Amino acid sequence: MRRTLNYTWKTISLLLSLLVCLPAFADRGNRKQGERPQAVFYGFYVDLDVLDPIIHIFNKERMGLDASIQADLFHRLYPSFTIGYHHFDASGKYNYPIPAENCHYEVNGLYYKVGVAANVWRKNFRRQLNPIAYVGANFGWSPRFSSDLSGYPIDNQFWSGAGERQTFSLKYDKNRARWMEILVGMKAPVAKKFCLGGEVMFKPFLSVDKVEQDGYVVQHSYAPGYGSKKNGKWSFRYTLSYYFSFFKGGASDAKEIY
Repeated sequence: MRRTLNYTWKTISLLLSLLVCLPAFADRGNRKQGERPQAVFYGFYVDLDVLDPIIHIFNKERMGLDASIQADLFHRLYPSFTIGYHHFDASGKYNYPIPAENCHYEVNGLYYKVGVAANVWRKNFRRQLNPIAYVGANFGWSPRFSSDLSGYPIDNQFWSGAGERQTFSLKYDKNRARWMEILVGMKAPVAKKFCLGGEVMFKPFLSVDKVEQDGYVVQHSYAPGYGSKKNGKWSFRYTLSYYFSFFKGGASDAKEIY
């Protein structure tokens, strides 16, 4: 575990270093035209993920919602904080240590993410609001999510009948999970300060605390904010955003300002 965390933090540090350097290369065209940043803090986005509610319409076993705040620094760097909630009814899909088809398994809870992204799109510093395309990294964690596992079949070696099956149950509300995300996304204004955006996220690892009861160890198949441990390495986010602007300088032509 310690080796994995060390590797993770080294990877995040390397990504953050790249994120600081990338905007400098992407912005050379603007510097040739003599343009310079006119503000440090331009404003911030409030994002609402609309994909999970849409998925819930077609998949009642999954319900979730998340919102985030993303600051706009120099039109280059975008630190963010996300809070969300997920509920998974994965009954019959608990697959540790072996798949079990007839058990009840649910997880639900809050999760949080902090991260930073770098704009790699050509920037216009005269505008309050620009279309952006970015790459970034997040660290996510669910510090206290609940789980309910029941009806999981186990072999009881103490019964006289060899191979007789009993079931195991566990309710626990102090589970913890941590993961990392590498993301690519874009966001564009569509009406006044409203924007639409999308993200593709790759999640290289998931660390979930194991729970032990009566000599049995429970390893979770799902975690809020991450999804399925087996199939959750890739995920998507589709956002509706509103941009709060704090930048008052720049172009005098109203067409230059969204």
